[in-house]
Amino acid sequence: MSTFRMDEWVLLTAQKGKKWLVRVDDAPFSCHLGVIQMREVVGKQEGDSLETHNGAKFFLFRPTLEEYIFTMERPTQIIYPKDLSALVFYGDIRPGDTVLESGIGSGALTLALLRSMNESGRLISVEKRLKFALQARENIYKFFGHHPPNHHLLVADIQDFSTTARVDRIFLDLPEPWHCIGPMSRILRQGGLLLSLSPNVGQIQLVYKELKAHGFANIRTFELLKRDWLIDERRARPIDRMIAHTGFITVAKKTPYLFSDDAE
Repeated sequence: MSTFRMDEWVLLTAQKGKKWLVRVDDAPFSCHLGVIQMREVVGKQEGDSLETHNGAKFFLFRPTLEEYIFTMERPTQIIYPKDLSALVFYGDIRPGDTVLESGIGSGALTLALLRSMNESGRLISVEKRLKFALQARENIYKFFGHHPPNHHLLVADIQDFSTTARVDRIFLDLPEPWHCIGPMSRILRQGGLLLSLSPNVGQIQLVYKELKAHGFANIRTFELLKRDWLIDERRARPIDRMIAHTGFITVAKKTPYLFSDDAE
């Protein structure tokens, strides 16, 4: 088990569960629980703890991807982990795939895809808003400690994007994804998967219509609901609030055929 080093990130976790993502450097960290010297984290292992000058205890962990996503800078709404995991699984990400995504937002899906691909394959991220692209790039660098060599971030409008390469997977997280189904169908290889995430029923109906018109089959749409439970020595009950509807996920496979509206 590797110990913490200078300049890496540590998730300081209080005994009641509150978390802070802090860089290990030669400076103090302070909050309402007290002050610790971050240089004392160096040499510690995950699960070790430090006490503040007030006697409060911080446990030391490296952030999981889920924890990092909820603590990173995000100017946009992130894709929730329940949807991220489904997108990666139903997208059937495999080593060596060439994957295209748009838009990048704060980089949550990008991080999940890069983790799944490791350094094999290629991820192309297309984002038309420079501010979002720069923030996502910073979040990605902060998580990995470097810019992954297989990640290519382009500031462009996906509707105007073209490439001579054939891609294996396409992920769309856009306000009006139906506008780019046609252009995307020309660069997605036969048998490749297209996945789209949209919050509203009207959006997924328009996406379905365009998918049918551009040779996609096995089109299915679903949503995921997540409910946590409160478990202790005396109770076992669902928590009152849950992560319910966040978006509809549509998955489709590319074929060389076109389908009429009444095709089964």
